[in-house]
Amino acid sequence: MLKKFKIILLANWGLGLEVLKTLDDMDNVDIAVVVTQYDARSTDPWKNSVYDYAAQCGYTTLVQKEVSFSKMRATIVSEGIDLLICHSFMRILPVGVLSAPKEGSINIHASLLPKYRGPSPTYWVLQNREQETGLTCHYMDEGVDTGDIIHQAKVIVKPGDTVENVIDRQKEVVAELLHESLARLSDKNFQATVQDSSAATLAPKPSPKG
Repeated sequence: MLKKFKIILLANWGLGLEVLKTLDDMDNVDIAVVVTQYDARSTDPWKNSVYDYAAQCGYTTLVQKEVSFSKMRATIVSEGIDLLICHSFMRILPVGVLSAPKEGSINIHASLLPKYRGPSPTYWVLQNREQETGLTCHYMDEGVDTGDIIHQAKVIVKPGDTVENVIDRQKEVVAELLHESLARLSDKNFQATVQDSSAATLAPKPSPKG
């Protein structure tokens, strides 16, 4: 039987919007709070996409730069949050926040961990001519994308692909990833997979010259 999860979502950009839409459609998920970026001056169609959709749905929506970690923790505790779900938040969350939800905190990372930990993984997937990538749902810990793996969904990488092409393919597997991940978290016998640190690679932020 699927467990009911009351969540706080920390997410940005197009994949973050897909995560929000998927969670919004799941019967066993109650979205209590969304924390995301917002810039009224931005001309980027994706920058405010999570904020706009969350506000349109009537969710309590907070602007990330206005939320301190102490306020975030207090909100998690006062709302009785079961699970924190994160994607592309770009702030390292302290242990006090990660440990506040009853069931812990999980992240959706845009690579097949332990490969390409860190920011801009898809850029490096293309630079290194990988033939596949995907999404990883993993527990969050004190490291950067180092937590135990809950589930992964793979996508192919084709010759001539751009970052946008790959992201579009990743969006297509968000629903499967989240449904399976939360199903596994509903199973009291489930054990996440420890990452093989010997196979880990770091995806540093690309230089301005590309």
